[in-house]
Amino acid sequence: MPGLIKAWDDGQKTLSAKIIRNVLSSGLRALLVAPVPFVMTPLILNKIGPGGYGTWAVFVAFGSLTSLVDLGMVGTVSKYVAEYHAQRDLHALNRLLSTGLAIFAALSMAVASLIWFCSPLITEILFRGSPAQGSDLVRLFRYFIIVVMSNIVILLFSSVTSGLQRLDITNSVNSINILGAALVGGVLLIEGWGLRGLVLGQICSSLITVVTYCVLIRKLLPQAVLGARHVDAEEAKRMFGFSLRLYLTQAAVAVHNQLEKFLLALFVGVEAAGWYDIASSLVLKLRGVIGLVLGPVLPAASELDALDDRQRLMRLYYRAHKYLAFLGIGLACFVSVISVPFVELWIGPKLAFVALPLTVLMWVNLYNLVTGPGFLTFAGCGYLKPGIQSALVGLGLNILLSVALIYRFGFAGAVLGTSVSLVFASSFFLFLFHRHTGYSAWRLFRDAYAKPLAGGIALSVPTWLVFRAVTPSWTTLIVAGVVFVILYVAVILASGFFDQYDWSKAEDLIPMVRHARRIIRNA
Repeated sequence: MPGLIKAWDDGQKTLSAKIIRNVLSSGLRALLVAPVPFVMTPLILNKIGPGGYGTWAVFVAFGSLTSLVDLGMVGTVSKYVAEYHAQRDLHALNRLLSTGLAIFAALSMAVASLIWFCSPLITEILFRGSPAQGSDLVRLFRYFIIVVMSNIVILLFSSVTSGLQRLDITNSVNSINILGAALVGGVLLIEGWGLRGLVLGQICSSLITVVTYCVLIRKLLPQAVLGARHVDAEEAKRMFGFSLRLYLTQAAVAVHNQLEKFLLALFVGVEAAGWYDIASSLVLKLRGVIGLVLGPVLPAASELDALDDRQRLMRLYYRAHKYLAFLGIGLACFVSVISVPFVELWIGPKLAFVALPLTVLMWVNLYNLVTGPGFLTFAGCGYLKPGIQSALVGLGLNILLSVALIYRFGFAGAVLGTSVSLVFASSFFLFLFHRHTGYSAWRLFRDAYAKPLAGGIALSVPTWLVFRAVTPSWTTLIVAGVVFVILYVAVILASGFFDQYDWSKAEDLIPMVRHARRIIRNA
């Protein structure tokens, strides 16, 4: 008889309550970590220069590529944890977690060994123009192996909490990791430790994150038992059967996010890689803020698929797009308007050329995020063929275009290559999704995207004119941001964008919303 899973008091919560909690916790995480790139980027540039920043950007890109070595197991573990939790099957959960832990431990050891032996070759190829060279750079790169191994284990733990639909925990621990690394690394930079300080800060934070996850997961699943006796070859085979299909799409995302930095470092030098990282890393942070609404979709879709509830699955898809459009289009419009004065104030007029790539990559990544609800819905249902097809198309196109364009045009080629490939692959996936499901693409645009686009563009024009007429300062940027948000929200609310379901959920969460709704209705 399946055992009772005690994930604290979470078992009785409704699916909508879990989604709301997860989105709110993701929003809080975004607020907590948002200042990190704005503080750390100018600090690093000031303390170790553009070459040092570019070197660190390649380190970080290399660490980010650890997501490639999980072979798709993160989404797989999250999906099956959600299913077993919904079915209250503790025995299956024990097999899953024990087998997953064995797989991730083996992956981390294999990757660590490979990096250790290849470190001299890697540092020679990827760090042209770096102020750190020779044995010192190799030594630092080998120290960074600790971060890589920790990140691989963290991937497993975060997939467990996500599968339990406790993204509040995932987001909290992730915030601790980011803030801890920035705090320790920043202090050591100021003290003159240079690149070594950044590496040490990342090591300390990643180890603390691993320990924190161990404690929290034990509290979440006190009845779960991990051990070698629960490691099951058939379970591993079934996990790999799903994960390897999921892996192709995951690998494509990682390549799209990091490939240009490596190619720029190879063909142009680490300084150009640093320029691209300034724009792309900020865009990825903003993309993460927009993607907050997508975090609960995969486990929710897995739960609805296990319950065979097709109607709610379709409603989940459309509502995910609705909230994605509301948040994403407003943010992308404002970023486009203030990109030039923001970059000049943030890192100086000499790097103002980064503003155009920032704007282009912002819109390209937003369009790519539009595929998120469909991909996560399919993944929750165990159907990955359209995602794989579009990922392979985008991956191949990105590699071909980026190599040719970066070799020929350098920095500009990096922006163009990733933009064209992402737009093409995203369009291809949307076509496949709507053809397979029969969901109306016109309804999607009408209900989710038309009003935010109209409101965002209408507000962007006067905002742009104001910035042409005034001298930019942090005060004007902040005031403009506050005014833009207020007007954008007012326009969207007045347009009737949110329906009765949206308002009822908001009123359940925040009683004051009832009064705001009356004001809008009477206005």
